[in-house]
Amino acid sequence: RPDVLRRGGDIKELLETQEMLATHCADNILDAGGIMVYATCSMLKAESENQVKKLIEKGTVKTMPIQGHEVPGFEDAIDDNGWLRVLPGNLEGDLSSTDGFFVARLVRK
Repeated sequence: RPDVLRRGGDIKELLETQEMLATHCADNILDAGGIMVYATCSMLKAESENQVKKLIEKGTVKTMPIQGHEVPGFEDAIDDNGWLRVLPGNLEGDLSSTDGFFVARLVRK
C-alpha cells in the first residue's frame, strides 16, 4: 500500500514533481531507442495516463505497446494505447486481490 506514506499533501505539487522526473528521464537519460517504463500504484488518471500523454505530446517518446503475451493474466487490462491499467477486483482467480496500478512502456525517438 504505497499510499499509506502520503498523508494529505498537495496533489498539484505531486503531479508537478512526477512530470518533472518523467520529463527529465525522457529528455536527458534515455538514448534514442531507450525504453522507459512509467508505472504508478495510483487510481488517478492525473498521475498515470495524463502524465504519459503529456510526455508523448512533448515529442521525445512514443508508446511501445505492451503485448498480452508479455503479461500473462493481465491481457484484458491492456487498453487501446497499449497501456496496462488494473483496477482492484477486476481480475479473476489468483489475481483478483491485485491492487490498482498503471504501466506504460515508452521508447525514446
